[in-house]
Amino acid sequence: MSNIRVSYAEIEAAASRLGAGRDEIIEKLNHLQALIGELVSSGFVTDLASVRFTESYTQYTQSAQQTAQHLTDIQTFLQQTANAMRDMDAEIAARIA
Repeated sequence: MSNIRVSYAEIEAAASRLGAGRDEIIEKLNHLQALIGELVSSGFVTDLASVRFTESYTQYTQSAQQTAQHLTDIQTFLQQTANAMRDMDAEIAARIA
């Protein structure tokens, strides 16, 4: 039984899907932020509550976007892992006479 089994294509595909998922999340958050902006400019307008709600929702959106951006770190890790494993395999193969 082998201790290492690596599919570069699967690792790279997962990295790609993470990047696409991150982009979808950020796009959705931006869309929802715009929806809230429209709401507090017409359907929910008060002297204090709507202003505070807007501030709170904006903070939430920014926090969620930062969290989504961490998917970039995971995506990069997976890409680097695939590259490192590929390079290691080539190096080992080159040492075999």
